[in-house]
Amino acid sequence: MEKGDADAQRLMLAFYRVGRSRHAILRDLLSRHEVTPQQFHLLMYIKASGTARVTDLSAMMMVSKPTASRMINTLCDKGMIRKRADEKDRRLVYLDLTPRGRRVVDEKEAKQRELITRALERVPEAEKAVFLRTLERIGGELAAISREETPGTSEGR
Repeated sequence: MEKGDADAQRLMLAFYRVGRSRHAILRDLLSRHEVTPQQFHLLMYIKASGTARVTDLSAMMMVSKPTASRMINTLCDKGMIRKRADEKDRRLVYLDLTPRGRRVVDEKEAKQRELITRALERVPEAEKAVFLRTLERIGGELAAISREETPGTSEGR
């Protein structure tokens, strides 16, 4: 295996381990609210953007519009998001978090921050700074490659 391939394999395994560990720790919190990880990411996106459209969510999550619509309808039924028609163009529907949806996101984000903070406190400052810059760079490069490979699913569409 070439060095670049070996590095990619190490990074993929590290991402997998981080994701699985985070998911295992937070599984109880999600199940208490009957929210899947995908639904939670949808809620986080709406919170971050303030409001969203189905098209925005399907592009961000890289799923079809019907799949995004099913997730949205489920979260509406659970009282976590609400649909709001555009005042000028009734065909446009915007999605907002309800107070319940915001509480779920805030609670899980706080728990995630606590866990990640605890893990980062165990890493020396110099290593942490280099790691975070490198990870941000890799994230940006992967996003750029994703936009090149799949132009119809780029962020902001």
